[in-house]
Amino acid sequence: MKIAIFGGTFWDIFLFGEDPHKTIIRESPGGSGLNVAYGLFLLGYKVDFYSNVGEDFRGKHLMDELKRSDFDVSHMSILHGKTGLFIARNGRPLAVEIGVNRENIAVPPVMNDYDLVFATGEVPEKTLKVVCERSQNVVIDIGPRAKIDTSGLKALIIGNEKECSRTRCDVVKMGPEGARWGDIHVPGNGKSFFYPIGLGDLFDVVLIHELLKGRSRREALEKAVECSQILGQEGPVTPFERISRLKSFYTSHKTLENCGKSTDTSHNNGY
Repeated sequence: MKIAIFGGTFWDIFLFGEDPHKTIIRESPGGSGLNVAYGLFLLGYKVDFYSNVGEDFRGKHLMDELKRSDFDVSHMSILHGKTGLFIARNGRPLAVEIGVNRENIAVPPVMNDYDLVFATGEVPEKTLKVVCERSQNVVIDIGPRAKIDTSGLKALIIGNEKECSRTRCDVVKMGPEGARWGDIHVPGNGKSFFYPIGLGDLFDVVLIHELLKGRSRREALEKAVECSQILGQEGPVTPFERISRLKSFYTSHKTLENCGKSTDTSHNNGY
């Protein structure tokens, strides 16, 4: 099964602790777009990831890391400028440099060969609109930065409660309280996440994977909430490192299925 993803690429630096001499420092590739792309890649999908990376040392190192994992970087554009940088301390954003993520991403003129197209609000509004115009079965996670009006977009829209309070959403992520999709509400366990940053990306990966396996909306929400609650307590890790544990999560829960072939064709008619 083939998926196109349009989203941001960042180099992540996560700091854990207060004492400078005892602080744990974790670094890895990152960005919501890349995290989702990498997660779906690990679950067996053919992923074409469209994103921008700067021609700087961070960009080179990031691309080398992805290549070592056999992740396809052929659709990532190297632009003159800085690679995005995200720094967080103890679960809170500390500094963000958008870099070349500000630039539009080239969208292929023909997108009919993709089973699903996913995009994030990290990319410019123009890119999102072109993706929706040229694609079918589009899923968009609007994210904290997006200010786009989603009312006219032909896509399944995902966001958290704050993001969805200002624009149209279909799936609402509610943190420890679970998630809802229309009149379907899957409650969480109410326990705060120790390491919340990036859990929305994990949620998206699991939701998409379950839907493409032919699961119902409720079943997909249940698995996405469950996975977020379990892996959200693990750390200290970067979001990319947590995503990297997805396959072992599915293996331990004995629910991983072959992604190369759909068990159900309902996704072809949208969600």
